[in-house]
Amino acid sequence: MLNAKIAKIEGDNITLSIPDGQTWVVPISALEGKPAEGLSVGVILAVPGSEDAARQKLAKDILNELIQ
Repeated sequence: MLNAKIAKIEGDNITLSIPDGQTWVVPISALEGKPAEGLSVGVILAVPGSEDAARQKLAKDILNELIQ
């Protein structure tokens, strides 16, 4: 999972700032929860057909964090 921050909210879009300095503009509808500037978000990148594997990896990472 890639960590990003909400840098800006404009209309129906949010601008995400990723660690290497790039920014991505995405529709608010692509985000679960209530967006706010400065909020950290996680981005899951997966090629078509591997979405389930990406979700399973995320679930495993979250469980490992809870256990530690």
